[in-house]
Amino acid sequence: MDESGSVLRVAVFERPPFVVKADIPGPVGFEWVGFCISLLEELSRILKFEYELYETPDGISGNELPDGSWSGVIGEITSGRADLAVSALSITSLREKAVDFTKPFMEYGNVLVMRKPSEQDRDLLAFVHPFQWKVWLCIAVSMFTVGILLFLTSRLRLKMNAGDRHADNDRAFNLRNSLWFVYWSMMRKGGEPPPRSLSTRIMAGFWWLFVLIVVSTYTANLTAFLTVKRLKHPVTSLDDLASQTKVKYGIVNHGSLYDFFKSQIGTSSTYERLWHGMTAKPDDSFVSSLDEGMKRAKKGGYAFIVDGTYFVYEAMKDPDCALTMVGAPFLFGGYGIATRNGSQWAKKLSVGILQLREMGRINALKDRWWPAAGCSLDGSESSMEASGLTLQDFQGVFYLLFSGLVIGMLVAVAEISWHRNHRIKKVSSDPESLKSQDVNDHSKRPQQPKDHAILRECLQLAEQGEIRITIQR
Repeated sequence: MDESGSVLRVAVFERPPFVVKADIPGPVGFEWVGFCISLLEELSRILKFEYELYETPDGISGNELPDGSWSGVIGEITSGRADLAVSALSITSLREKAVDFTKPFMEYGNVLVMRKPSEQDRDLLAFVHPFQWKVWLCIAVSMFTVGILLFLTSRLRLKMNAGDRHADNDRAFNLRNSLWFVYWSMMRKGGEPPPRSLSTRIMAGFWWLFVLIVVSTYTANLTAFLTVKRLKHPVTSLDDLASQTKVKYGIVNHGSLYDFFKSQIGTSSTYERLWHGMTAKPDDSFVSSLDEGMKRAKKGGYAFIVDGTYFVYEAMKDPDCALTMVGAPFLFGGYGIATRNGSQWAKKLSVGILQLREMGRINALKDRWWPAAGCSLDGSESSMEASGLTLQDFQGVFYLLFSGLVIGMLVAVAEISWHRNHRIKKVSSDPESLKSQDVNDHSKRPQQPKDHAILRECLQLAEQGEIRITIQR
């Protein structure tokens, strides 16, 4: 009841969770509930007024018609049939010319809604993704560089007779052993020969530090790459949406968002391109209700543009968690209560809304009517538990192992075949000369110990610096 003693008539349209028609037993059969109804109850308690609710015949927010009149709840106010209009009613400059709005009781941003894509298939070489190919190339070049430098340093020390030949093992660092040392260091496995000279130990020490950093970084990145499920959207922004024709997109064919896109004609903006794309195929683009748009988006192949508050409500209570928000919100705005032009209730209700904000009641109402937990809005898994790695995650590593084994076997077969064919050719060409050459070579050899195994072991120990052999003449 206002100052004149009459009850305020409030026009509403159904829009979960702002205004919802709940079924109840009785002659009426329903009652109005929702965020805006609770907000109106709080305002009536503070400002001391009574009201009655009724639904607009067309059940929409309202658009300006060609003759200058308005549809929806805006039309109910301009025609004088309603004193207030309460629901998810966006404040726009076009509507401000027809009615007065209160201060916004809630802000929102429009979002692009699509069906949650299926998990991206694992690449066969997923284990190499932690580093870019340039990094892998630099690591390989570094391995060969360090190996060659170790070999050249050892050869130069031998040639210049530097250091102690008995204590150092420069002779053992031929090119093959040097490269092998660099490789097993990268794999963090022990091997021979270890460096003993000061120069080679310095080079090896810095190589080990390099390996420590590289392997630790690779391990950390590999964990993230294998455990995080990556989703791939066909479009990632409004620009992508406007530049393609594969994914259909659209909006509700009435309301403030429809008016906004329509007003973009002649602006040469992304929104104008989207509007032309929708009007070119209106049957594939426009929907008559928010529920219809969400269902089309859930089926796939359709991107629905809607305000974020409605999307959050629908997505979080979706049992299939099939919807996801693509990109960041855009076109931010606010919801307000509409009154007649020049009405005193615009200021009174604005003061009441500010009081409720300061008291924390509006946030409490939002927590009451929106789900506190549910599906993830960006399409990721809502559970924080790590999922186990599957065989698909590691198939590339197994293929790499089997490839290495096959290559090793082929090399062994090639070595055996080459040496066998080489020996057969020698014997078949001149067997007598080969025998006589073996006898002559044996007669020319100096006298050696009978136990060759002991001699070889002594030479190995001397090379490793465990014993020292002195040759006397």
